[in-house]
Amino acid sequence: MKRGLLLSIIVILLVSPVISAGLPAVSGSLQHGILGYVISAKDGTSPNGAVVTFNVYRGTDNYCTLTDIVGRTGNAAQPNWYAQDLGNCETEWQVGDSVEVNIVKGPRTSDASVSLTPNGSDQIPSVRLSSYGLGTVGFVIIAIVISVTVIFAICFFKLRKSKFKSKKFVK
Repeated sequence: MKRGLLLSIIVILLVSPVISAGLPAVSGSLQHGILGYVISAKDGTSPNGAVVTFNVYRGTDNYCTLTDIVGRTGNAAQPNWYAQDLGNCETEWQVGDSVEVNIVKGPRTSDASVSLTPNGSDQIPSVRLSSYGLGTVGFVIIAIVISVTVIFAICFFKLRKSKFKSKKFVK
């Protein structure tokens, strides 16, 4: 009898997480996980330690703002991951509400969003932390500006030199 009871308790403990994991959350329930992954910037900067701001919207109404930290010191406790529970909002979430995240680490940023589903959690699409500086477009613009300036300077000095020569020979 004790053996059967012990076996039943063990089976219930092993099966209950599997059953509850397969059940969708009901809209309006307090708990709903939001998680996301941030890829290191192209310049190698790690996103760990970045501040993540979660803005939760119903239509255009921002009814909740929460924060987290990317990495081991944050809610996800894993490198490059962040997480938040919408149960921390005062207003209950609903299916179709949207969550916009803003990730900031110094001058580096990234943004992403997700619409809430009836599942127990939603994952925001992975994003890359922006690199600091001008990037390729900035360097192209600088190269064009320098080229135009050099061309202008050459033309200006040639024109000035030709005017100087013409004044020199006229007496």
